Amino acid sequence: MNITNEINDFYYRMALHELQMMNEGDYYHGLSYNSILYINVISLMEKDCTVSGLAEALKVTKSAVTLKVNELVKQGAVEKVQSEEDRRVYRLRLTPEMKKTVGLYDRVFDRIGNEIREHYTEQELNLFGEILHMISSYEWRK
Repeated sequence: MNITNEINDFYYRMALHELQMMNEGDYYHGLSYNSILYINVISLMEKDCTVSGLAEALKVTKSAVTLKVNELVKQGAVEKVQSEEDRRVYRLRLTPEMKKTVGLYDRVFDRIGNEIREHYTEQELNLFGEILHMISSYEWRK
C-alpha cells in the first residue's frame, strides 16, 4: 500500500463528495464551492468565530472575509450576533437552516464511524485516530 496515494485518494473522494452534495440536491441553495468552504470553517469555529479570527485562520485579509461574510449573510447562510461581553465584537454563526444542511452532509461521517467500529478493535481505532490527528495537524503551507 502506498500511503501517499491513499491520502490523495481520500482527499479526492472527499472533494468529489462535497461537489456531488453541492450539485445533486442543491442542499446549499446555489452557493459557490468557496462559500461552502467558508461555511465549513465557520461551523467548526462557531463558538468563537469572528471576521478577524476567520481571516487569520484562512490567511486572507480581513476585508476579503468581510465581503464574503456579508455575501453569506445576504444569502441567509450566516448570521452576525453581537457579543454581550464586548458590543464591538460580532460572532459569526450559521443560520438554523444552514446548520441543518451541514448536518445532512456530516451524516456520512456518522455512517463511516459506525462502519469502522464494526470492523476494527479499539486499539486499531485509537491508532487510526492518532494518524488522522497527525494528518489534520500537519502544517500544509510548508
